[in-house]
Formats: sequence, C-alpha cells, structure tokens
Amino acid sequence: MEVSKTEEEGISLLEQLLFFVPLGATSLLISVTHSLFNAAIARLPNPELYGSAFQVGKSLMQVVQNPVAMIKQMMAALIKDKESYYKVRNFTIILVTSVLLFFTILVFSGGAEWIFKNLMGVKEDVLKHALTVVKILIIFPAAVSLRNFMQGVAIKFRRTPLVTIATIARVTFVSIIILFISKITFIPPSMIPSFMFLGAVFVEAITVTIGVKLSIKDIPTSIEGLNTRKVNMNVREINYRLIIGFFAPLVITSFIRALAKPIIDSGLARTIDPKTAIFTYGVAWGLGVIVVSPLMMFHQVPLNFIEGNNKEQINSVKKFAIILGIFLSSILGLMAFSPIGTIILTNIIGVSDKIALLSVDVLKVMTILPMAMVIRQFYWGMLMKEHKTSYISIGKIINLVMLFIAIFIANLFNPANAALVGIIGKVSSEAFESLYLYIINRKVKE
Repeated sequence: MEVSKTEEEGISLLEQLLFFVPLGATSLLISVTHSLFNAAIARLPNPELYGSAFQVGKSLMQVVQNPVAMIKQMMAALIKDKESYYKVRNFTIILVTSVLLFFTILVFSGGAEWIFKNLMGVKEDVLKHALTVVKILIIFPAAVSLRNFMQGVAIKFRRTPLVTIATIARVTFVSIIILFISKITFIPPSMIPSFMFLGAVFVEAITVTIGVKLSIKDIPTSIEGLNTRKVNMNVREINYRLIIGFFAPLVITSFIRALAKPIIDSGLARTIDPKTAIFTYGVAWGLGVIVVSPLMMFHQVPLNFIEGNNKEQINSVKKFAIILGIFLSSILGLMAFSPIGTIILTNIIGVSDKIALLSVDVLKVMTILPMAMVIRQFYWGMLMKEHKTSYISIGKIINLVMLFIAIFIANLFNPANAALVGIIGKVSSEAFESLYLYIINRKVKE
C-alpha cells in the first residue's frame, strides 16, 4: 500500500513557520500593547500609584474572565461540521453570559473590595483606584469572548493573518491614544489605562470579526466544506457532554492560571516597597513578555499538525519548539545583559532610571522562561489532541502551588530589588509545570 507523504515524513520547518508566525506575531503585538499601557501610565501625574492600581484591578478581572481564553482551543479541537459549530457557539454564549453576571455581582456586592483588602493586601491609596479599574472593565469579558471566538474561526480555516491584522489595529489604537494622552483632559488620569485596555480589545474584536465575515462569509456552511482531520476523535458526534468534558478542565486551568498574577501581586504587596515592586514587575514583565509571548500560541502547532502518534511529525514539531525556545531566550538575554534593555525602558517606555535598573534585573532572571514555556505549550497541544485536558489542569495546580512556595521563600530573603520575588516565583512555577507535563506525556504513551 502506498504511504502518503504526511504519514511517512515530518512537517517542514517552513510549513510550521508559515502557520505559526501570524499567531506568534499576534501574541507579540498584544504584549507590545501591554508595554504601551506602561508607557501611557509613565506619562500620568502619579505613575506608580495608577500603575499599581491598574495591575491589581486587571489581575482580578483576568481571574474572572480567563475561562473565555480557552474558546480558541475548544474550536480547534471540537468543531468538525455545521452541527458541532452551532453547539460550540451556543455553549460559548452561555459561558460568556455567566461570566459577565458573576463579575458584575462580584464588583458591586463588595466582593472585589474584600479580595483586594484581605487576600491581596492592597493598601488604601491603591485600593480606591483598583476598584475603579474593575468597574470599567466589567464588560471586558464580552469583548474578549467575541475576539477569541472569531480568532478560533480564523485559525480553523488557517486564515491566521486575519488574527495578526486585528492585533495591528489594536496596537494602532493604543499608539494613537498615547500620542494624544496629554490632550485627554476630560478623563480622570486614574481611568485612562482601563479605558485604553477596554478600547483596545474592542477594536481587535471588531476588526477580526469583519475580516472573518468578509473572507469566510457563511461560517457554518464553509465548515462543512473543510477537509477536517478526524484522527483521534474518539466519538462520532460532538455533543454538549463532550464539550463540557473537554472544556471544564480548561476552565479550571484558566482560573488557576489567572490566579498567578494576584498571587504575585500579593507577594509584592508584602515587600518593603510594594508600590515600586508591583510597578517594576509590571514594567519588566510587560517588556519581557513581548519576547516570550509568541510561545503562548505554540500549542496550536502540535494541535493542528500532528496526526495520531506519527513520530516523524512529533519530532518535527519538537525540533521547531527547541529552535524557537533557544532563539527567544537569546533575544531576551541580549536585551537583559546589554544596554538595549535600559535604553528601551528609559527612552521608549519612559520610566525613571531607578525603575529601569530594577526592571533589567527582573529581565535577567526571565531569560530562563522561554524554554520552560515552549515545553509546556508543546505538551498542552499534545494532550488537547487526545482530549486529556484533565492533566493540563493538574499541571496548572502544580504551577500555582510552586508559585506560592517560591514567592514565600523569596520573600524570606527580602531582596533589595523586591520585584525579583515575582519573577523568581513565575520562572519556578513554569519549570515545575513543564516537568510534570513531560513526565505525564511519557506515561500516557506507555
């Protein structure tokens, strides 16, 4: 019997690159906007106060809305025809409505204030503005859900450039706001970062929606025409029970992952100079994540390119992962161990020399992160293909436990640069999660 090319050969690096680059560029551009937010905050009258409040408020919002971040993965793994499309769409609508309702109740019932005070240890000056942040961001889950759903459609049809174009629109919007930030006197300075964040996601969501509608037109009918790969689909029909079984562990994973930022902020809030520590970590992470952010979409490569247990394809994707991890670590190292990082922080982002110096130390530790992240993303994709998402949740629990332990231990040493507490915790937690996923993937194959 003749063996097809895809069965006997691996996937070329070029083919993977052409698929991944638009997705990686999208994550990179999103990260650029986070640094642009920091650049905008640095131009406000009291940047450390407003920056800390924005970081704290955003971290709570992300805990609540993070389940919708898994909509893209759900579409890639579960949609195979018109019927499954409608079921996934209806499930998404119910999910988003539930998140919006819960977030509204949390904010206006006093729950958010209680969390800020008692769990995160936020002080009164930051607390007041953090509450304003979450009130503005209440409708954020609706915008990000629309964006993620339409991104999922674009990825399903391998129209990944549409995702990148929408993100470029997001960056353009934020850049325009920064250029005219001194003219925006009708908005209180404490509210500007939140409105920028909300507006940026709405612009991105609307742009990708228009792009999908214009290029794909009738989505359900077009899905019927796809030559969808059905390898490893262990069921004949996509039903709501399957959707919930696939999605529930990912919801838990998203929730646990979103808890990382509040835990880091809580650890930084208990240092000797909390405002400086929180703002410094936010600035350094915002810059460093520009480099590592493309890896956040890497799970789509094994999810879309590996069929079954094809060893050649698995080895091809592994090779691509290693090359990508080393490349991004090198870029991050160049930025951290040369004057480049300081120049970007002081001349482009516009932070003070003190914050720039502290942020560079954080970036140095962060150079370890890309290799840990690419390993985690690779095994995420492999486990999603097998619909074994429960292992992903367990891995994220391990991540969270190690984050808490690492931050606790780092705080005991009371480093002069308190922002190092946050990045030590982050790198440690990612490394342990990646190790667990590597071990569990070997056991699943046995």
